[in-house]
Parts: sequence; structure tokens; C-alpha cells
Amino acid sequence: MLTITYKHKTYSWEEWQQHYIDFAESIESHNDFLDYVSLGTILHTYDKSYGVAVERLQALHELLITAKFSLRNAFKKFYDSNIVMPQGGYISHLLMRSHYLKNAIVWYNSCEDYVYQIISLSYDIHGVEITSPQKYKSALKNCNYTRIKEELIKNDSENAKTLLAMIQSYRFNEDVKYLRNNLANNLKHHANLQFQGLAVGRPVAYTELDYKTKEVTYNSIWTESDEVDIDETIELVKRVHNLLIKFVRDIVNFIDFEDARDADSWQVIKDKSSYRKINF
Repeated sequence: MLTITYKHKTYSWEEWQQHYIDFAESIESHNDFLDYVSLGTILHTYDKSYGVAVERLQALHELLITAKFSLRNAFKKFYDSNIVMPQGGYISHLLMRSHYLKNAIVWYNSCEDYVYQIISLSYDIHGVEITSPQKYKSALKNCNYTRIKEELIKNDSENAKTLLAMIQSYRFNEDVKYLRNNLANNLKHHANLQFQGLAVGRPVAYTELDYKTKEVTYNSIWTESDEVDIDETIELVKRVHNLLIKFVRDIVNFIDFEDARDADSWQVIKDKSSYRKINF
């Protein structure tokens, strides 16, 4: 009988296949984000802000597919021999997994920015009148957490407080913070990420000391990448995925795009102030 041993645990072939299926099924689906596509087309005619926000929701759905593809491939323990070098041993497979995981981290970090775009565009928080492609790009640059927080605090309505609490509940979740501030930040701004089993470290380190105090003033180790366990990190990214899907659903339910249209038709005939929960 064919068996596979990974991290001191042995699986039958059937168990191994089920192991991957269970992981894939534990990743929350987001196909319901496409339920608003038809409505978004109509909203564009009557409320451009809502229309563009729905477009960003569709874009977020597509980005999540990319991020999820990378995450699922990072979870795979072995790849076909025509993809990796057989003579490389398991290191070749681990290297492939690390690349997929790094892609997943960056894409999931970007997904948070897309949610801020949906919120900011829905309520015109970005402060830009979109009259050209350049103005639209300027508006997107203003769709960030800091500006949203400042405007919601200034608005000070109960709905503004509710929305801000929803945003902060996701943003300051410990897993989300770790992905954004440690994993993604290292990939984008520091020195990449190292993974246990691949990291070899420097053969030598360089240190400078203050002549009088003997305090260390420089150590080349300071510039090394953070080192993480690949399987633990995959599970963390999966948790962030599921948190993100719930966060987006909560935001969409709060905005309630459906409320913009007349109950008996697809037309939007209401005044914006009557269906927007927050007015600036």
C-alpha cells in the first residue's frame, strides 16, 4: 500500500488526497460577491459612486481567486516531476511552496486595500470628483484606512461609529496584523522571508562595537530576513482569508446596495440621502 510520511505523520494515499480536499473546503467561498454585478450596472446610471464600488467588489472577487490559487498551491506538499527537479529532493518542492505562499501573502494584503476602496467609493470619502481616468486613479489613492478613519470620526453619527468599529475589528485582528505588518511588510520593504528548511543563514556575521562603552552599534544579523514555518504560515493565511470574507460580507450588508433601488423595479429613484447610511 502506498503511504506518504510528512512531518512524522504517515498517510495512506486516500488519506493524503482527503487531507488536501479538507484544506480546500475549509477556505470560505466568495461567489456571492458576484450577486451585485447586474445591480452595479444599473447603479452606474443613477449613483456612480455605488456603481464603481460594486465594480471594485467584483475586482476583489477576482483578486481573491488569485490569492486563493496561490494559497492552495502552497499547501500542496509535492509537485509533478516535470515542474521540480527530482534530483533536488524535497528542497525543490519546499522552494515551490514558498514562492506560492509569498504570492498569497502579497495578494491577501492587497485585498484589504480593495475593501477600503469599496467603502470610500460608496460614500465619496476619497474627496475627488471623478471626471477623468486620472481623477479616478487619484480617488483610489485616497481610498485608505487613515482617511476613512478620520472622516468617520469627524462624521460622528451612529452609523459612522458602527462602520469604523467593523473596520477596526478586522484591521486589528492579531492574524491580520501579523500578515500585514510582519509577513507582507517583510516581502515588500525589508529582506524577503525565509522559511524553515530553506533558510541557511550567513556563514559569518559582522559586528561593530563602541570603543568606549563596548555597546554593539551595528550587527549584520539585523538585516537578515524573518524566518517562519511554512505550514504554520499557510494556516494563518487561511484564517485571514476566512476573516476577510466575513469582513467583506459585513461591509456589503452594511452599505446595502439593494436599498438604493425601488422595491418594485430595478430603477433607482430615491434620493441618495435616503438610502446612504452615512452622508458627508
